[in-house]
Amino acid sequence: MLKAAFPFRRLLVLASLLCVVASFSGLGVFKRFDAGVTAWRMAAMPRGATGDVVFVAIDKQSLDEIGVWPWDRSIYARLIDALARAEARDIFLDIDFSSRSSEAGDQALARALADAGGGVILPTFTQYRTSGDRSGATDVTAPHPIFADHAWTASASVRADADGVVRRFAYGEEQAGEFVMSVPAALAGRADRSLPPFVIDFSIDPERLLSYSVIDVVAGRVDPAAFRDKIVVVGAAAIELKDNFLVPVHGLVSGPTLQIIATETLLQDRTLTPLRAWPLLVVCSALGFFALSPRRSLRLQSLLIGTAVTALEATGLWLQSAHGLLLPTVASLAFLGLIVITRILEELDLRSWLLRLASVEADNSRSLLGQVISDSADAILVVDEDGILIAHSARIADVLPELASLGDGEAVAAVLPEEWRRHIAAAIADLRQDRDQPADLREISLGEGAKARTIEYTITASQRALADGKSRRGDDHSFVACITARDITERRRQEQRIGFLSRHDVLTGALRSSAFVNEINDRLKAAPPAGAVYAVYAVNLHRFKTINSTLGRSKGDALLKAVVRRLKSLDDRLSSIGRLGGDTFSTFTVTPVSPQEARSLADAIVAALCTPFAVADAKAQLGVRIGMVFSTEGAAADGAALVAQAELALDDARRTNGNGLVEFDPESGTRHAMTRRIEAELWHALERDEVRLFYQPQVRLGDGKLIGAEALMRWRHPELGFISPQVFIEIAEANGFIEQLGAFAMLQACRDALTFRPDLTVAVNVSPLQLQRGDIVGTVRQALRQSGLRPDRLQIEITESTFLNPSDEMLEKLSALKALGVSIALDDFGTGYSSFGYLARFPLDKIKVDQMFVRTLIDNTASQAIVHSVKALCRGLGIAMICEGVETQEEAAFLRKMGCEQAQGYLFGRPQPAEDLIRLADSETVPLPLAARA
Repeated sequence: MLKAAFPFRRLLVLASLLCVVASFSGLGVFKRFDAGVTAWRMAAMPRGATGDVVFVAIDKQSLDEIGVWPWDRSIYARLIDALARAEARDIFLDIDFSSRSSEAGDQALARALADAGGGVILPTFTQYRTSGDRSGATDVTAPHPIFADHAWTASASVRADADGVVRRFAYGEEQAGEFVMSVPAALAGRADRSLPPFVIDFSIDPERLLSYSVIDVVAGRVDPAAFRDKIVVVGAAAIELKDNFLVPVHGLVSGPTLQIIATETLLQDRTLTPLRAWPLLVVCSALGFFALSPRRSLRLQSLLIGTAVTALEATGLWLQSAHGLLLPTVASLAFLGLIVITRILEELDLRSWLLRLASVEADNSRSLLGQVISDSADAILVVDEDGILIAHSARIADVLPELASLGDGEAVAAVLPEEWRRHIAAAIADLRQDRDQPADLREISLGEGAKARTIEYTITASQRALADGKSRRGDDHSFVACITARDITERRRQEQRIGFLSRHDVLTGALRSSAFVNEINDRLKAAPPAGAVYAVYAVNLHRFKTINSTLGRSKGDALLKAVVRRLKSLDDRLSSIGRLGGDTFSTFTVTPVSPQEARSLADAIVAALCTPFAVADAKAQLGVRIGMVFSTEGAAADGAALVAQAELALDDARRTNGNGLVEFDPESGTRHAMTRRIEAELWHALERDEVRLFYQPQVRLGDGKLIGAEALMRWRHPELGFISPQVFIEIAEANGFIEQLGAFAMLQACRDALTFRPDLTVAVNVSPLQLQRGDIVGTVRQALRQSGLRPDRLQIEITESTFLNPSDEMLEKLSALKALGVSIALDDFGTGYSSFGYLARFPLDKIKVDQMFVRTLIDNTASQAIVHSVKALCRGLGIAMICEGVETQEEAAFLRKMGCEQAQGYLFGRPQPAEDLIRLADSETVPLPLAARA
């Protein structure tokens, strides 16, 4: 070793060490270590958040309470409405809305975004088209236009360093030729496309962020003041949603948390600025010149350098914490460390020791390399350029059994596959001519038939020095090739199986819905002749559910398989079969057809599937309903729309008797679209105050005195006008909104009744679904408590269909209602479900005779007998009877003559607002012609 006896030698040693450190620094060796030191400093000096950003988390509590994932987008709509009402400054939804979901949910979300008035930011991001694509080609994922038209967009793209850790965030990026601000830049109001990505300050503690659960916000359990003039970030926090990134200090954090910390970095003006390393190296060089002097003791020099290291790190910690400056100290520390090592080596004569060490290390390397090759899980084969075997692993016998018996030094070229020999020669030729080529991962098929195997391999060439002479070519080195191979036959089979299952139904082998739609799109894009028409069919197996429950699931599954096999072999003009649902399939014509040919094919499908199936030891007879649509010009331009229209036609076919075909009718599609719009609008009808209660008078027939009124719901939409209760009540019962409508009607009727005459009652209809599934007792109790109405003035009307499946639970609910003090009336009596059993069992106070008997009362003796019988039944049970639908004086007189006490109908008044009923109640009796009172 050099002894630093003179300044020139010391300078030479310092220059050499500095060159080594500079070389390593240029290669980026110190970058990861500097990043680790920066993270350590962040952890050592944690800081809080500004409080300007609030995290609304999709956490486990929200997932458990809602119960399904992904959520219906109406939930996000309600969340946006709640945050907008709370006057949040900005709202960012870290959720992918690039595709459509349910029509109602999408419309609700789009409407909420529009109502927010541009206060919502939705994410866009770029991603590589394939994981192995080295071209740098990317795709941009952006919100669907129905959402993007009502919101701002910002880039949520996250770029990790080579070690998979996220340390920086860009101010924005180019997407489709336009500069798009990043989410942190947009939320913090900082954007400059000329600036490089900023270093995120992870000393900001995510535990100090303001955070609430989505379900608590939607349910109104969070004070709205918590969001006033705040930036709100909504996104996934539940670990099972897999939206997580690896960051310094905090380890694994959710994507929204990363966006918030980056935003806080900009809000706190904590964008960390890296400093250059060379000024520090200059200072350390001066210190090294002093430390290398042999006139000073090694202990003193080591103490000096140790003190310098401590001061260096203390300075770095202070600069980062106080001023946001990143001092790269690792290169300087490495330089100082080399200086210390140099001084130690100068104190020792290590030449001979280093030679012995090099020899031992060479022996160990050879032994270790041989062990690695022998025990490798992959098959490894090393041969020289002449095809002589140098080494091989034990697993080589799995790939090439012929090599198992050969030893090192034997010729193996003739045993190797021809493709391997070519690639070995090419790899060695590239190395000989200094052409740096990457080792490609290739595949080769060995064997034939059932014994065929797929082998994955790489071939790399290297140069080996010769210590015992020259090679046959006269060189002092030779070239060798290393083949690393593994049998991936089973993996390829699994991939093929997974690929098949991703496109095909597991049970029947039919195409999944998405794959089937893609086949239609491929057919439509194949440039068919002008005017060519294709037919798309949606086929439903009528009575399959009955057969499945009767014969058992296993035979039902066998029947579905048989259906698919029969459809596949039916006609060459039909495509592969797609499965749209449990017992619904689809197919389309692969060649243009005329309408008559399409209908003939539909008849053939019906005939084929109506032929009995032999399932195990049983015969199964199916019915068939078919919906059909043509891909004519001007119709739907993609497969998804065609399938949807075929299913709409199938819905109409299901409502017909027997087997048959229904072609898609655009007017029917319009009706379905209107139904979907009504359903979407219904969710907001209450909050927009579009629903009103009207009241139809109920009178005492003896003197025409008003005794009460029935509350009837009316919905007036600002664009669609009055919507029939028969339409929107049916929709509400189907989508579950009936409970909210029922609770509104109950409370509003009780409040309106307080403005009526004190002796008047109010009757409120209760849906069977409310009674069976909802908390009707709690709803009534809350309405009475909030309104202050006496319970004896409230009458609950239930329909006979409620008793289709009577249960002890229903009896308990009715008894609990009676215990509250309200009365219970049976509505629409005699419409098809009448049973004396439930009349005696359930606590009823009144029976309402359906208007179908009143309308035919004058001329129909059967209707007269029924009304007489119901009157006698009510008298025997001690309950009241009221007849509804009275429209003429003759009907009223006839009912009075029969002894009926109460009536309701247009003769006494149409449904009317509460104010009109109050004026009517101010008179002594309902104004009727004298003949009606006689």
